[in-house]
Amino acid sequence: MEPGNSMTRKLLDLMQETGYPLVQHNGQRRFGPPPDWTGPAPQKGCEVFIGKLPREIFEDELVPIFSRVGKVYEMRLMMDFSGSNRGYAFVTYTTKSEAYRAVKELNGYEIRPRRHIGVVKSVDNCRLFVGNIPKTKSKEEVLEELSKRVAGIVDVILYKNCYDKRLNRGFAFVEFTSHRAAAMARRALVPGCVKIWDQEVMVDWAEPEPDIDDEQMRKTLLLYKQQLEKKEFINSAKDDEGIGSAGAGESSCGSPSDGNSPVYTNGSKEHYSMAPAKLDSMCKRYMWAPPVYSYQKYTDATSTEIWVGRVELPHVGAPLLNIPRHLGPLATRPCMSMQQAHVEAAEYALQVIKMLKADLIQQSLPPPPPPAPLPPVYPTIMSPMPSCLNISYDYLNPSIYTQRQPIMPVTMPLWRNV
Repeated sequence: MEPGNSMTRKLLDLMQETGYPLVQHNGQRRFGPPPDWTGPAPQKGCEVFIGKLPREIFEDELVPIFSRVGKVYEMRLMMDFSGSNRGYAFVTYTTKSEAYRAVKELNGYEIRPRRHIGVVKSVDNCRLFVGNIPKTKSKEEVLEELSKRVAGIVDVILYKNCYDKRLNRGFAFVEFTSHRAAAMARRALVPGCVKIWDQEVMVDWAEPEPDIDDEQMRKTLLLYKQQLEKKEFINSAKDDEGIGSAGAGESSCGSPSDGNSPVYTNGSKEHYSMAPAKLDSMCKRYMWAPPVYSYQKYTDATSTEIWVGRVELPHVGAPLLNIPRHLGPLATRPCMSMQQAHVEAAEYALQVIKMLKADLIQQSLPPPPPPAPLPPVYPTIMSPMPSCLNISYDYLNPSIYTQRQPIMPVTMPLWRNV
């Protein structure tokens, strides 16, 4: 049997055994979705990227391997014109936990002798940053103009000028239906090739939101429960009003996966600071884009709701930065309420701005002056003074001192150790 016919037979057997469809289109071959699947596709975070694939490996080998860790919703194998794969593929699972398990167990898997594949979480980014937009254009005009050149736009996020609501800030975030649609739009809007309203626009990927693995969240919740079981932790939480206080200006926030000990805020002692108002006021004062907040809710085994807040500053410029920059998303540690996560996110953003300001001041300081030179040492020009007296001391009787020339009595006090 010919090699091509043999591979075709294997793929047909795989389709008959699993019931999954297999379709090749635009340089990739899609396996899936499951025949019994109902409802929308899996959420973001369920896809993994597979790299370092041998060129002669196909779905008949890959599907059984990746089905060991969970139910495969879809596999996309990139193909070239010769019929070989292009060395990488994407696998979408039905849940995030299955994708996390695939990364944990199959990354470095030896698929051939001395051939190890790489498996990592896929960055399914569907948002583009579009800059250099005329400030007189509205959201509807931007959406209409971009839709003439690219497809798959879901939404346009356009920020208004704080002092003149008729103007925008000169940039926008554009959401697409899929990562592929965003990638095709980015390719179509390459600067220098396309002009919108007679000027070139700046197009780049917006920073994707950080993803928190369910396994990492379970570990965080477990550690939290262990801390609550200790009497010392409970007593210290009662005595220290700063624990969980949203008004603690020096409290540090961070991602649960940053390696630090997780700190849960105490919902019974919540009192909210002015951090969100301060952050909004700062953005309005310097005409930055307003902060964008998002939240994720988790539930532990005791049905306790845990919230993680995120904030991003889409446009931070003068007087802090000469070149405008996008900051974030900045993720907080787990909180006991969405309001607390909101305050913690604002405090974290203010701390980041404070650190940037400190770095800027440090860079602008002049170098320290060189140390002052030592005064010159000049040689003496005076002759040594001759000694006129030849004094001898009697150590046996320190009260009597004898002077040879001239003879005169001298009375000296006795020195004692005090």
